[in-house]
Amino acid sequence: MSTTLQTRRLSLREFTPDDVDDLLRSDGDARVMRYLANGLAPRTRDEVEASIGRLAKLYRERPGYSLLHASDAGLYVGACGLFDVPEGDGVEIAYRLPFDCWGRGYATEMAAAVLAHGFDTLSLDRILGLTWPENVASQRVLTKIGMQPCGVEKHYGREMHVFAAGRPR
Repeated sequence: MSTTLQTRRLSLREFTPDDVDDLLRSDGDARVMRYLANGLAPRTRDEVEASIGRLAKLYRERPGYSLLHASDAGLYVGACGLFDVPEGDGVEIAYRLPFDCWGRGYATEMAAAVLAHGFDTLSLDRILGLTWPENVASQRVLTKIGMQPCGVEKHYGREMHVFAAGRPR
């Protein structure tokens, strides 16, 4: 069963091989990639194709996890999903948007939907958000969706601000 989510403006679904050009709009841009993990270089088309292949594998192995394609009236506006934290046993929410979609509320809207999915569908007890200290915009998104700051920890080989939300009771 594939994962699909709907918000007021957005449709979120699993990526397919036909979505290479969409994901390349975000992953091919240094401004978008600089704050992902330990700072990633922009990806080439071939790298994005390989990334979508890895997403498909993760969809099969961990239903409900991984990056989801977000669109507004059919136009790609970003991606958001849940992933295991490489260091430890936590689950984190991650998102990215093409540069021309920044500042329109898309990150908050898709992250809120994915956070609810993690609690309501996957029955997670706690979800983390990890940001670079200087990525204030991402920290605002996490706060808007109800996550609380929990200090600084080392993840992805660098110091990251940690935010957390627990399943509503």
